[in-house]
Amino acid sequence: MKRWIILLLCMIALPLQAAWYKTTGSAAIVNNDEEYARQQAIQDALRQAMLKAGASVSSIQRLSNGALTRDDFQIRANSEVRQYQLLEEEIRDERIFVKVRAYIVADRSGCAGGLYAKDISLIRFNWQHKDDGRYGQIYQLDRAVTRALFDRLGQQRQVFVTRSWLDNNLGVDPGKLQQGDSSFARQIQNLAVQTDSQYLIFGSIVDASIQKPEQGIIDNVFPGAWFKDPLRRFTLQLYIYDGLTGQLLEQPFYQTQAHWTFDREAVVDPMSQDFWQSSYGMEITATMNRITEELKGRLQCERPTARIIQVEGLDYHINLGKSNGLKVGDRFRILHKADFTDTYGQEHPLRNEAAGIMEVKKVYPENAVMRPLSQYAAGNIQVNDLAELE
Repeated sequence: MKRWIILLLCMIALPLQAAWYKTTGSAAIVNNDEEYARQQAIQDALRQAMLKAGASVSSIQRLSNGALTRDDFQIRANSEVRQYQLLEEEIRDERIFVKVRAYIVADRSGCAGGLYAKDISLIRFNWQHKDDGRYGQIYQLDRAVTRALFDRLGQQRQVFVTRSWLDNNLGVDPGKLQQGDSSFARQIQNLAVQTDSQYLIFGSIVDASIQKPEQGIIDNVFPGAWFKDPLRRFTLQLYIYDGLTGQLLEQPFYQTQAHWTFDREAVVDPMSQDFWQSSYGMEITATMNRITEELKGRLQCERPTARIIQVEGLDYHINLGKSNGLKVGDRFRILHKADFTDTYGQEHPLRNEAAGIMEVKKVYPENAVMRPLSQYAAGNIQVNDLAELE
């Protein structure tokens, strides 16, 4: 009997969870290469299965002859595909769709923030070479893609609270923060306050050009000749910022292509169903779905951090609430803002942890009120200090 009790306690304490997951994936068929598209579709399905299992995936394992081989991605929450089965396969509209059943062993320990939705805002993407839009007159592609991603993130209510979609180009290079541009870091922090967000997503469409096939003498005799259903690229650089510190967290890169099935002189509205139901539009949709899943994997386990927005005696109001999953009894620690400038004029975000713990006493849809567990833990807490989930 004693041995069974010990075994039961071990099973309860074990953080590993194993289960079968059914997911679907898809990929574009380019140059009639169905085998490559099939592998890409299976990768897509396995990526989604692993995220369902609680893993945090930044890329995906490569497949060879239907078997998992070289590990080419990072998993923040341990997870492993033990085996998978290809259940169904369908080809339509120049895409291949697969249904996969995968057996995954996932370790969900260490995901302190998994039960809380993160506040996130998007800024309209830049377009590095807007002249790429001349074929089809798709000059609003940047707006359409940003909106499509915003809508998809908004459907993930257990993971994200989509605060704002800023439909304007800020006229800044999202990569400047890498180069130590402290003014841009401050702008990120100001935008986070303005949008009430913990995370800000910038992006830049790097390439949306038509890929002309090598035609040798034909192209020399007829320069600019139009070929039926040419391939069109779609390359996107994302920038994920911590709005509370202004720091760049990641800059994932996405690159794909699909056939452009419209006539050369066609005028195509990138906000229309005609566009999104085309081969090119469906490939962008698949990319948006992949970005959504990877953002979920990247941010879902992060600890939610709130700003102090009002101080009333021993009542401290924060900008997280019921929509984020906050509940009475949640506990936070206070981080005082202590940014400093070094001798080279570069600003560095710094937070000093205050003594004591705060406990949530009241929860409203978009904010909450917390109080210190000890009256001696409430010294010098100010508006814009941070509260991090304990």
